[in-house]
Amino acid sequence: MPSLVKAYIISIAALATVVVAIAALRWNPRSLTQFAALFGLALLASAMKVQLPGFKTTISTNFVFILTAIALLSFSETVLLGLGGALVQSLWKTQQRPKPVQVLFNGACLTVCAAAAYWVSHSLAALSGAGSMAAMMVVGAVVYVVLNTGLVSLVVSLAERIPLKKIWPSCYEWTFPYFLVGSAVTGLANAASHGTTWGLTLVVVPVMYCVYVYYRMHIIRAVLENISHVSQQSEAVLAGASQGR
Repeated sequence: MPSLVKAYIISIAALATVVVAIAALRWNPRSLTQFAALFGLALLASAMKVQLPGFKTTISTNFVFILTAIALLSFSETVLLGLGGALVQSLWKTQQRPKPVQVLFNGACLTVCAAAAYWVSHSLAALSGAGSMAAMMVVGAVVYVVLNTGLVSLVVSLAERIPLKKIWPSCYEWTFPYFLVGSAVTGLANAASHGTTWGLTLVVVPVMYCVYVYYRMHIIRAVLENISHVSQQSEAVLAGASQGR
């Protein structure tokens, strides 16, 4: 692993450690029952994951509950929910046994993203005086998506020595529709359920499961089409070579 990549991962891990320490010192759950319910749902959602083509990483539906936590829970609860979801997403039913450094980076990345989304959304809400749930979720979603895709794209860029401007758009291409639909569903569900956990569960979980299944099928189809295209190109090259003999 290049030294620059190691330094980057260590810096993100150190930042995440500071975030977790702050969350522990400021532990002030608003409702342990609500936190336990959302935490369990986030862990369940973390198991519904798909691997992005061209990336050694996955995305899951746990971000919808991170957005909900931003609007309904405290900073400490949101950070813990993000960290727990990241660990399940990294370790649960993986195709290959993940390396410790991969688990470390994924956990640190989601921890930092959840903390940043919470801090920015609540800070802007306090400054503008518009502390509505919808406003905080919109701001939180934007910060979370931009930061999450940016951190992942940067580590891939450093590891494979590919310009960031080529990696980041590709990451956005696959993740943005997923995040967009999930954010919209979460916002509508929170508004309809008035922030109640059971109302949110009844609406969000079935819809996000359908989104997950569709997106998984879409990615599998795209990968198979790419393999078929490469195979056809190889056959054309071999045919041309045989004709030239």
